[in-house]
Amino acid sequence: MQQTKQILLEFFETFPQATTAKIVEHTGLVRRTAQKYLALLVKEGTLEAIGAGRGRYYKRVYSSKETLSHLAVFKNNLLVGKLSYGNGAYSFVYDAHYKGRELVGITKDTLTKVPVLYPVFENLLPEYERRDRLLSGLSDSADILSLLYNVQGDFKFIPYFELYKYKSYIQERPAWHTVKHKILGENTYPNLIDAKMLINDEILDETSNKEHSSLSGYQHKIDINFDLEKGIIQESQRDAKYLIKPLNRTMTNYFVDKDKKQQQYYPFLALNEHLFMSFAKNELTLNTPYSGIIFSKEGDFHYIVKRYDRYENYAYGQYDIAQLLNIPSNKKYTTDTLSLLKAFTTKVKDKESLIDMFIFQIYSSLIQHSDFHAKNVSILNVKKDKYILAPLYDVISIGVYNGESSDLGLPLSKTSRKYGKYTLDDYLKMADILGIGKSKSKMILKQTIEIYLDKFPLYIEKTIRFEKEHNLMVQDTRISKKYFSSHLQSMYERKIIQLKKQGVLQELALVEKYGGTLKRQKN
Repeated sequence: MQQTKQILLEFFETFPQATTAKIVEHTGLVRRTAQKYLALLVKEGTLEAIGAGRGRYYKRVYSSKETLSHLAVFKNNLLVGKLSYGNGAYSFVYDAHYKGRELVGITKDTLTKVPVLYPVFENLLPEYERRDRLLSGLSDSADILSLLYNVQGDFKFIPYFELYKYKSYIQERPAWHTVKHKILGENTYPNLIDAKMLINDEILDETSNKEHSSLSGYQHKIDINFDLEKGIIQESQRDAKYLIKPLNRTMTNYFVDKDKKQQQYYPFLALNEHLFMSFAKNELTLNTPYSGIIFSKEGDFHYIVKRYDRYENYAYGQYDIAQLLNIPSNKKYTTDTLSLLKAFTTKVKDKESLIDMFIFQIYSSLIQHSDFHAKNVSILNVKKDKYILAPLYDVISIGVYNGESSDLGLPLSKTSRKYGKYTLDDYLKMADILGIGKSKSKMILKQTIEIYLDKFPLYIEKTIRFEKEHNLMVQDTRISKKYFSSHLQSMYERKIIQLKKQGVLQELALVEKYGGTLKRQKN
């Protein structure tokens, strides 16, 4: 008796629901025996019988006392399948009624157990110390998934024994393009926010023993709502439309020098990110959400940014490139730019978005975007499985502080270990993968470089004016300090020289236009 019940229960670990015929086919049980024990399991409440006659099928019912843990996985409010885990193994089975696209890295014919959490789910989790806080008292990292109420994209995870509370349906979301201006909002630089912060210092300083954001990543975050009219900022993990990255002077290992492995504190990091996000938004017209800075008590700033995957009660699907590459979050720096672009093109076919990605690559190399890795580039599902380059986020230049020693976070390719010091041919390799022709890619490259070299000095001037009211001094050497704007100016001038060294200005016939700056640097 016990053996037959075990056979049936193990069967339902692979197939969450099935007819008697399917059960007999896969277990080898005699039909009458199978029917007898199915009825018994239904009576015990372990199975549920649905329908009648030939259309009748059985479905596993779980309780909170099961040895294995089971999560119902929803995407856009539609039940996709069941994630089971325990005893060092994970398995995922698609729901019999699910007719949508497969999740990245999990095919519908996959029935085997795996030893680590699937990357498509693992990359949704906060990283390092943030993950450790959430794991306190839990037995498995997958347990965290059901605690993430505001995870990026449109995933939702529910304990299987609570599935009866939820109705599975496809949510008819507005096409993202039709509401994107409302979602992304507008901001100028510098956008110094005047608002009352209703968040206590313990949470801002990361001394709380709880996690305050459902979003992935290493850096300390807090899910918030920001009422612009009332000027109020408060924590809201359930339906947050914004997030705040608080100042953290103790955060010394956010960026690590590749060669010296030195760790250091980066002042005005919030202003840094706000500046380069604003430039991309207002000058390059790339999809970029509203951002701003707000004073911290320590004399620096907190950074505030709007979420781009939320509109009213709707959530839009998102995959980062680590998910597309099917790699875990701790491998986000182990890929390369060309591999990233190839993964991007497997999902994105929109011509405008392919060009946006090329512009973003150029911009990243110009500003020494050191936080450029496989988790900081994403695609967004904007309409019926149509994907675009997701709006930019975490765009930061550490070259402002470290000079030429810091460029991109990823090399160009596995064979070319360049970290942003690109030649024209390097840029053309990227464009080729994105399906952009040589003549058009050169035109885009030239236009993007000209916009940056023409417009960035205006942002330096804006920073200088901002410095007249606020002390933005950065330690330059052990005994001297420089204004933040001076570091921006040095980075800008250094990039012009580097573009000439790499032959890019010559190839694009831009030496004469920017020769004055080059001559000034020689003098």
